[in-house]
Amino acid sequence: MKGCLIFIVAFIFSNRAYAQPADGSTAPDFSFTDLSGNTQNLYTYLNAGKYVAVDVSATWCIPCFNYHNSHVSDSLYTMHDIPGDQQWKILLIEGDGGTNLADLQGTGTSTAGDWITGTLFTIINPPYGIALNDFKAAYNITVFPTLFLICPNKKVYQDTLNAGIKPSVSTWEHVVNNMCGPAGLDNISDANPLTIYPNPARDQVTLYFSLNNSADVKLSVANIVGQLMETKSFDHLYPGDQSLKYDVSKMQSGIYFFTVSDGNGRYIRKKVAVK
Repeated sequence: MKGCLIFIVAFIFSNRAYAQPADGSTAPDFSFTDLSGNTQNLYTYLNAGKYVAVDVSATWCIPCFNYHNSHVSDSLYTMHDIPGDQQWKILLIEGDGGTNLADLQGTGTSTAGDWITGTLFTIINPPYGIALNDFKAAYNITVFPTLFLICPNKKVYQDTLNAGIKPSVSTWEHVVNNMCGPAGLDNISDANPLTIYPNPARDQVTLYFSLNNSADVKLSVANIVGQLMETKSFDHLYPGDQSLKYDVSKMQSGIYFFTVSDGNGRYIRKKVAVK
C-alpha cells in the first residue's frame, strides 16, 4: 500500500529533523483550490487574524487515517472554525499528488478509508505540479502525517505537534496560547523573524519577514570566509508583510551568509547554500 509500512515505522520511531521552516520562523505563503472549488490562501487567513491548523496527510497512510478518525480536527473545527469562535481555519491537505477523489472517498486503490463523509472542515487534494512541490519543499514534508500551527503573525510551529503521540485538542490550543507571540524584523522579541526560501537555492531566493514600522531594509551577502560580495538596499518599506526577491543565479556554488538589517540597529543573519 504505497510503502505504508515504511511510513508507520517512521511515524512511530523517527526522530524528526526539520530543515525548513524552523519552529517560530515565518511561514511561506501557499494557495490551493479545495474540493468545493474555493481558493484557500494562507496569508488571507493570517491577515484576517486567524490561526491556521494544517494536517498534511495521504489517503493511503494508516496513521494519518487513524488520526483523522480521532476527530481532533473535527473538534477544533467545531470549537474554533465557522461553527465556533471563528478564530481558526482548519485545513487538511492531501500531500500525495498521485491520489484522487475516489481515494478520499474510500473507493479508490490508494486509500485507507473514507476521509470525506462526516468531515466539515476544508479538504484540499492538489495534483502533482509546481504548487504542491513548492509547498512540500517549503514545509519540508518528508513523512505523513505532518502537522503545523501557523499564527496570525505568520510564525509556524510544528515540533510540539509532531513529537510522539499525535496532539489532542488541548495540545493544539497550548501552541496557540503559549507560542504565538509578537512578530517582525523590527521586533526584538521575535527570535526568528526571517525566512529565506528556497534554501539550498539555484536561481532566486525570497526573503519573507514582516515590519511593524516603516524601515530602510538592507541586505548584505558575504561568502564563507566573510568577504562581502554584495550589498542591496530595498529602500523604504512600509509596515506589513514583505517578500523580497534576490537573484543568486550568477553566484558560484557554495555557502553564503545573508544579513538583513532594518535600519534601526537590528541585524539578522542566515546561512544560504547556493547550488
